[in-house]
Amino acid sequence: MTMAPDVNRKLSRAELDVQRAELRARLLDAQFALREARVPLIIIVSGVDGAGKGELVHRLNEWLDPRGVDTHAFMAKSPEELERPRYWRYWRALPAKGRVAILFGSWYTGPILQRVYGETGKKRFRRTLERIASHERMLCDDGFVILKFWLHLSRKAQRKRLRDMEDNPLSHWRVLPQDWEHHSLYDDFIKTSKLALTTTDPQDAPWRVIPATSRAKCESNVLLQLVERMEEAVKIRKYVTAPRITEGKRVKIPSSLAQVNLDSTIEDGDYRKAVTTQQARLNRLVWAAHQKKISSVLVLEGWDAAGKGSAIRRVTAAIDPRLYRTVPIAAPKNEELEHHYLWRFWRELPRAGMMTIFDRSWYGRVLVERVEGFASTEEWQRAYDEINDFEAQLLGHDMLIGKFWLHISKEEQLARFKKREEIAYKRHKITEEDWRNRKRWNAYEKSVDEMVFRTSTADAPWNLIAGNNKKFARVQILKTLCSIFEKAL
Repeated sequence: MTMAPDVNRKLSRAELDVQRAELRARLLDAQFALREARVPLIIIVSGVDGAGKGELVHRLNEWLDPRGVDTHAFMAKSPEELERPRYWRYWRALPAKGRVAILFGSWYTGPILQRVYGETGKKRFRRTLERIASHERMLCDDGFVILKFWLHLSRKAQRKRLRDMEDNPLSHWRVLPQDWEHHSLYDDFIKTSKLALTTTDPQDAPWRVIPATSRAKCESNVLLQLVERMEEAVKIRKYVTAPRITEGKRVKIPSSLAQVNLDSTIEDGDYRKAVTTQQARLNRLVWAAHQKKISSVLVLEGWDAAGKGSAIRRVTAAIDPRLYRTVPIAAPKNEELEHHYLWRFWRELPRAGMMTIFDRSWYGRVLVERVEGFASTEEWQRAYDEINDFEAQLLGHDMLIGKFWLHISKEEQLARFKKREEIAYKRHKITEEDWRNRKRWNAYEKSVDEMVFRTSTADAPWNLIAGNNKKFARVQILKTLCSIFEKAL
């Protein structure tokens, strides 16, 4: 955490204006260079009440090219935000590559307020700060540049600033009752904020504490540090940082797929009865979850032609269509490629009491992107921890997660491929890509085993489904899904 130098202490107003004009020109050049290099920039504006945070946000929008800037002011949560995990609102505000996001209020504001008002204990507050640090580290690993400004005033200076604004007819409206309430808790805010800043002050995203007694000097300090950091990012092209992979003892990955009994089957008569029974059971459970506002996420992964689509149809046939959405995941679109790979999945999370079914999912990062080389080794290796953290946040919001891998033999896949080619209305299901992926069966099998080993947790385990017999697989998925709901309810 660095205290910004008072760079303008000896400058006259005229000299200050000249310096600021030069810095603004450099700032625009740096912004255009970041856009060209496709580097996403996040500017977090925080600090004590009355320090001029709102004025600084206005100034940033004035200095920067507005065509590349998005400003987000986080106030009270909307109903749709309350119904989703805490970081959902922030993921939607993350900038695309080459753009700038100004966060007025951020993932720091709520935790600090809750701690000051005694709504959060010290241990929980520290865990929240660790979550914030982890979140920012993940963004930096993905190439984000994060600039965090804390505008600071002493208790005496804050009181004077609030009184001056209150006495001025043109600015009295800026002072709210909560500002004076916060002023009465100044020492608690400073103690809590200091802990927050020192706990979340890594080298990649350090805090910059800016003295705000003089607004002109404060803005010039921010402008200078903003320019220097952006120019540095351009110079070293820091849109991919060094990997954060812990080198430890090599672990032998067990073959989970080898343990699946692919000979499992079910008789037609038993199948019809089982499907009807389990669908009725699932219908009751999903309605019960809806009434209790328990949301759920269903993830379907598996080999090409393993029967994911038909399994999903048996699940959705049991659910009122008002209660679920199916999200088919294919190769990312241009807009999605401009964001962190988890961005498109955060956006699709369901509201309270609803279900989202992902036909393929975020696990593409450690499967197809790994095998086909769309993700670097560093990217897919750190993705295991990122995915576990993502799912932990869903579980922390009391969201249910059901993860299924439909497993079939290589021989069964070949038979299904040939059948698809023979039947006219199924030919659209088979592509050259399917045949090409089949040639890399061993590489995909290795990736699946490691995925299961590293991301199957106690609260979000992988369910490996024997799929050579499609009917058996459908029943197993329905039964397992019902069990997940029953355990939660």
